[in-house]
Amino acid sequence: MSTVRDQIMSMFARVAVGTVTQEEGTMLINSLARKEPQETVKELSDLIHNTPQDMSAQLIFRTVAMSRSRLFFDVLTSALDHKSEEMSIFACEELSKYFPTESQFVLAEHLNSDVYHVRKASASILVKVFGDPAIEMLKKHILAHAEHYYRMTSAEVLAGAGAKGMDALIQILNSGKPGPAATAAEVLSRDPYQITDAYVPVIVNALLEAGDAKESAAIVALLKLVASLGPRAKQYAEYIKAYEDWTDELVSAEAWNALLEVTKAG
Repeated sequence: MSTVRDQIMSMFARVAVGTVTQEEGTMLINSLARKEPQETVKELSDLIHNTPQDMSAQLIFRTVAMSRSRLFFDVLTSALDHKSEEMSIFACEELSKYFPTESQFVLAEHLNSDVYHVRKASASILVKVFGDPAIEMLKKHILAHAEHYYRMTSAEVLAGAGAKGMDALIQILNSGKPGPAATAAEVLSRDPYQITDAYVPVIVNALLEAGDAKESAAIVALLKLVASLGPRAKQYAEYIKAYEDWTDELVSAEAWNALLEVTKAG
């Protein structure tokens, strides 16, 4: 008698060449799960993470996802941590399609993954699928997380999320939280051309608040952001000068550089 693995392997081989549809494959998986639930889950998980060369992990994942069975939910969510970035992104997208309610929470949890591509995929699909609520979710994640690199991934996705993502980053700058503010400033300084003139005084205000709090790391990041604005921030040169004599040499050096950048001929 064929083992569960043999039956699953045979079925996916047929799906791959088109002699069996994915819908028919899903029916077989559900049938096996009713008879041997633990073994079926184990074999499917192994196939997704250790896919034979002649099979597609994406095909296996989608066939399982089409069942919409809660029994396979952990199998599917484990694929978010797949070693392949392409597969991780695919898993995020498919999970949000077949399990829209549950996936929002799972993707949010994966914002704290130790693997960059898992964090990036989770954040990107959250915004793509869930829109404005996801932007707010990423903002809260940045404000709450203590580690810069975890915050940075969410901030990078916000930077690519249009006007509302930009507005969220500006709000973080003025949150009074130095770590998150420094993260937002670093991301914004990478592409200053997307920063509208209306945001310039708001950015300068964030710099002044960081100065009042004597938060050197945030001051340095915000000075770099102001410097990236070039002559658009020229009218605020006097505020920048206040940091030239700062006791922290990193701050004073960055203030000197920022002053050069904003006073350049436009």
